[in-house]
Amino acid sequence: MTSVETTPIDVPLPDQKAAKPVSPAVQIAREFLESPLAVVGLAILLIIILVAVFAPWIAPQNPYDLSEIRLEDSRQPPGSQRTTAPWEIDLDLAVDPSAEGRSEFTFGEEAPIESAVLTWTPVAGENAVTMSLIFNPTLEGIPLEPLRIDDLPRRAELDIGEKHNFRSFWTVEVAELAEFTLSSSRPLDRPFELELAIKATEGEALMTYWLGTDGQGRDMLSAIMYGLRTSLAVGVVSCFFAMVIGLSLGMTAAFFGGRIETIIMRIVDLQLSFPTILVALMLLAILGSGVEKVMLALIIVQWAYFARTARSVALVERSKEYVEAAQCLALSKARVIFRHLLPNCLPPIIVVATVQVANAIALEATLSFLGIGLPVTEPSLGLLISNGFEFMLSGRYWISMYPGLALLLTIIAINLVGDRLRDTLNPRLRR
Repeated sequence: MTSVETTPIDVPLPDQKAAKPVSPAVQIAREFLESPLAVVGLAILLIIILVAVFAPWIAPQNPYDLSEIRLEDSRQPPGSQRTTAPWEIDLDLAVDPSAEGRSEFTFGEEAPIESAVLTWTPVAGENAVTMSLIFNPTLEGIPLEPLRIDDLPRRAELDIGEKHNFRSFWTVEVAELAEFTLSSSRPLDRPFELELAIKATEGEALMTYWLGTDGQGRDMLSAIMYGLRTSLAVGVVSCFFAMVIGLSLGMTAAFFGGRIETIIMRIVDLQLSFPTILVALMLLAILGSGVEKVMLALIIVQWAYFARTARSVALVERSKEYVEAAQCLALSKARVIFRHLLPNCLPPIIVVATVQVANAIALEATLSFLGIGLPVTEPSLGLLISNGFEFMLSGRYWISMYPGLALLLTIIAINLVGDRLRDTLNPRLRR
């Protein structure tokens, strides 16, 4: 026999880090982030949610606080400003034409000037007085209406400005008050007092209406923030309760089968045979308007979608080994359904929920636009669109367009996230 010599060969061990298992949540997150469009939709959705949640703190105005609304600011275009009332000063200029004199005036905080000095000198041999009024700081560059000087002595005139055609006052400019002369055809032998009225053309800017205002004078940017808050709350809450009801009934029908399944699914078929908007209209016509009533109507029209999806998923899961093992352990039927069957039915339900939230928001906006959804005292994107619809033909597009864009952006962002979740949670649709 011949002997065979063997030489040891070093076989590299596999990298333990590469063999480390990845949790399903991390795997789903990685696959979700592979789609740039879905990431953009998720970012937009998160921004919308943050704006809606913190609207009372970041909104420039509470659009439903009557103390903050001014009707005179209604239908202002985007970029216009809300200002205080223009400041106004009335000065009484007391002059003694028999001798030289000087008077000083001080002003309050509402005026942009601190003081003014009036000096006068009689003109020798003439019935005239030379005067000068200097402001500190100067009024140059401040938008003012033409200054008015009134209560001149009888038959007296000024060498500046223009006299009103029918009234006795003169209109002058600020620069002309640095030196001017009052002359009269009659002797100026008694003291007299002139009235000078100074009024600004615009007040101090308080806030800027970046998206304009609606017919009630509400800031559209603030109204959209509050409207997003209400629309998202109505959509998410109604969808959650519809999911709970539909999921429970759908899994019960799939697990028990027989008459129970027949009764539940026939009710679902009856529910889905009617148009969603028609059922919601009938319910709100009976219940009336209000946030709770709109939520109830949305729950009633949505639960059937969850029930059908949950039944189809539960039928597949019911025949698997883990369900049979749970039944062999003599566990209660409720525990088998909600502790073992439910977790495995959730991925498709989550996808349906994202789509139904968008549908609920759109349906609530439709109902509010028709005037039977939320009351006028509640902020809603649908109500904002409805309020501006009558002004579209008059050129005031911003009252309806901006809330419509906010609604469109919200629904698109939710649908992008929902579509990507569908592809990620369903192995058959993975690329």
